[in-house]
Amino acid sequence: MSTQLSSSAVPDTSPDASPASSSKVMTPPGTESSKEATTNKSGCCAGCNEFLLYDSGRKDVQAFYYNQFGRSILFISFMFLSLGVLQLANQAAGCPQNENGSYVNCGNTVYGMLPSDILALMALIGGLSTAAFMPYAGAVVDFSDHRLTFGRVCATILVIINFVQIFIFESTWFFMVIAQSFIAASTFMANSMVLWSYVNAPSDHDLHGITSSGRLWETIAMLSFFIVVGIVQFTSGWDSVAVARFSQALASVVGGFCLFLSYKRYEPVKAVKFLDNGKSLYIAGLVEIGKTSVSLWKTEPSAFVFLLASIFNEAAVSSYTNLTITYLAEQIQMSSTDIIIFIMINFATNPIGVAIHRYIARKIGHKKNYMLCVAYFLIIGVFLIAFVYQPSDANITYIFSVLYGIAYGWYYPSSNGYFVSIVPEEKVTELWGFNSFCSVSMSWAPPAIFIALNQGTGSL
Repeated sequence: MSTQLSSSAVPDTSPDASPASSSKVMTPPGTESSKEATTNKSGCCAGCNEFLLYDSGRKDVQAFYYNQFGRSILFISFMFLSLGVLQLANQAAGCPQNENGSYVNCGNTVYGMLPSDILALMALIGGLSTAAFMPYAGAVVDFSDHRLTFGRVCATILVIINFVQIFIFESTWFFMVIAQSFIAASTFMANSMVLWSYVNAPSDHDLHGITSSGRLWETIAMLSFFIVVGIVQFTSGWDSVAVARFSQALASVVGGFCLFLSYKRYEPVKAVKFLDNGKSLYIAGLVEIGKTSVSLWKTEPSAFVFLLASIFNEAAVSSYTNLTITYLAEQIQMSSTDIIIFIMINFATNPIGVAIHRYIARKIGHKKNYMLCVAYFLIIGVFLIAFVYQPSDANITYIFSVLYGIAYGWYYPSSNGYFVSIVPEEKVTELWGFNSFCSVSMSWAPPAIFIALNQGTGSL
């Protein structure tokens, strides 16, 4: 799965994000008093409820929280699967193993590729399939009455393809790689698109409360899953392949159950746009993207330029997620246990970046905050290349785990906040789908460049 999981497809509706925020947010019929029923309480429990389960009396909000938890677990399980795939690829290529369990970058190939290219291949295929599938997914959500059915089908396929990874062995791993690449990333993003199309609230304040609680459940899901599987790996003595099987089994059961509870609570929704006679949904999706691009260029050039730039920014940022495991395992020769610790530190330091965003955005504004964050990403990238390039630099990588954890916590809210600040209030909600498409449309490019350079030079 090649898509970075975060708030990148989510409007930043916090009070410090912008005076403009999502409009056209409506409360479903019969739920006007649901928030009062769940938040009009006193004492400590009421505060916890506001923090964790804002407005949870509404079924669509409950569905949102279940979906956030379930999809996040299914996403993060890919980290463990990646380590298992690297192990099998190196074994198939006949590369010897180091004392710490990592594999020597021996130069041998498997299926015509270096083992270090396999995860990049998965990211490349996943990025292309997602970019190709997103116009159709958006059209189903907007132009048909089958939004709910489409979401259920995509969620079911996502769970099944993760469950199938339990059967990853020496004889099946490459087939699993291709299946995971083609199907998991696109169905994950399609489920996410359906998820956010259901999010609504009677006011910006309530919308912020709901999305904030949703982000919290996203974080809880990833951290708790990572800790559980990490403890299993540390205590069981299993290799990366066995841990990958366990992680996929756990993710399929827990994530699948949460998605089931989520879609059980959603209600069918009628089409919000009308499809011309004889026009296919895919063509309608592509035409809609074209119309939106032209309209933005003419009416909101600053927003158009931002989204154009974000196509490349998002590709660069997501490439860190896609290629870090390969670099740490193949170039720095870190063991799977060390890589898991690296990722856990990265997750744990995300909130520091969020705090930095909130402070700086209030001081200097959203545009300068966003530009400063991008500059920070570039600077630490240069330092990473300069100081971490051989196995003896392994301990230094943990410093960069902290630095990149801060960067991710800072980047997504700053990007969303700046976007909301430059888009007219009445267009914010309408353009979030287009923003999501821009964020994945070039995600395949960095892995493609990585593969070309690695195959051509034989060096990471």
